[in-house]
Amino acid sequence: MQNVLIHKARELRPETRAAVEAELGRSLQDGEEVSIMAFVQHEAPTGEARAETASNLQQHLNRIDQKTKSGPEEETEKALNEAIRNVRPGYRERE
Repeated sequence: MQNVLIHKARELRPETRAAVEAELGRSLQDGEEVSIMAFVQHEAPTGEARAETASNLQQHLNRIDQKTKSGPEEETEKALNEAIRNVRPGYRERE
């Protein structure tokens, strides 16, 4: 069973495209890609599992932090802003 569908907007059936546009509140451009995902909802971890997950995440973030400390802060900021612009085309940096 397929859980992820990715299509160009121009490839969608008219009724599917209309439904997606209605949910987004805007028209789609033909070249845009539309992703649809279906997954089973689950409860958030609690207790020890939650604490372990939080610890693992913190360790991961600390490793990333250690890698970026050696580079110039300006370069790190530039890379971060570029990444944000790639996923949020309307993003504008603080002035």
